[in-house]
Amino acid sequence: MTRRAGASRSSRSHPAAHRPAAPLTVDPVHPTDSAEVSPEADNRLRYRVIHDRLKSAIALGNIAPGLVLLEGPVARIFGTSRVPVRKAFEMLHAGGLLLTFEGRGYLVANADGSAPEPLRAPISEDTLGFDRPSEPLDIPSNSERIYDSLEAAISLGIVFGHFRIDESNAAEVFGVSRGTVREALNRLRDRGLVEKSAYSHWLCGPLTARAVRQDYELRTLLEPAALLASAPSLSRDQLEAALRDVERAIEDPDSVDASTLYHLEVTLHDTFLSGAPNRKLLATISQAHMPLIVNHAFYDAFRLHPEMSTLTEHRTVIELLLRGEFAAASTALAVHLRHGETRTRQRLKVLAVLPDPDLPSYMQRIA
Repeated sequence: MTRRAGASRSSRSHPAAHRPAAPLTVDPVHPTDSAEVSPEADNRLRYRVIHDRLKSAIALGNIAPGLVLLEGPVARIFGTSRVPVRKAFEMLHAGGLLLTFEGRGYLVANADGSAPEPLRAPISEDTLGFDRPSEPLDIPSNSERIYDSLEAAISLGIVFGHFRIDESNAAEVFGVSRGTVREALNRLRDRGLVEKSAYSHWLCGPLTARAVRQDYELRTLLEPAALLASAPSLSRDQLEAALRDVERAIEDPDSVDASTLYHLEVTLHDTFLSGAPNRKLLATISQAHMPLIVNHAFYDAFRLHPEMSTLTEHRTVIELLLRGEFAAASTALAVHLRHGETRTRQRLKVLAVLPDPDLPSYMQRIA
């Protein structure tokens, strides 16, 4: 990461600059090291619950043979990360209930263990045979408990400078072990938000116009291709629900907070792409989502609402998908990303003249 050029600092007070206190507040109720539940124990609980519920639904015939199961959609239903879902899938595969095939994910085996034709359908509580929505698994690991706070602080901090993240200080602040902090930081490294120096120091920022341009360049090349590959697997119900969300936002943009906007963005730039069969393609795209995360932090910190152009561009892509015009939808997504780069770089210019926000003590400014 390179230093942001030309970022001046104003000595005047700016009330908005101190508003990020809410998203950056550290929750002090995490367990201390002595009482900390091991990640292994937490994962064991999570994957066992997921395994047992899926196994029961398959045994009862509530899940259609051939249904293709993907980690991401199932993780969202259970309100957990992909790690325990992956382990549950592996166990079900070992038991002969799930089969691999030439594609992403696993497919549900026939009752006799044979391989049916793959059935690609949106994953929901109904398709998994659940009679009611699954409650999120209220057993997150400690690294998951601190992840959101770390992500929010780092996402906002990198637009203001270059920081070192002190593992020991963060462990003390959150009341967890250094290993727990390290696990969360490794996840953030996968997202491109932090990196490790040659001396094994955790570093983040600064977010530069060049870094934004490079991430958007990558996304503009890859996301339209992923959408084109994924579009045939998107259901009409799924698309109509997304269109309703966007139209509500267009009708009343002042009601759209950072979380709502982030949901709209994830739907377009993650969920709609998840049916693409090329996992490496999707993994590469996910590593270029730093501007998406930073924009979320920007809107949340300064209590802003989305630009109307952002929302209308979303609507255009969804309407084209609903009409089955997949190539045109792919082109519209590329246009949206090019405009998104311009908007993000403009935000960086705005932030350059604001005083630094209050950041946690574990973030130590380098430059």
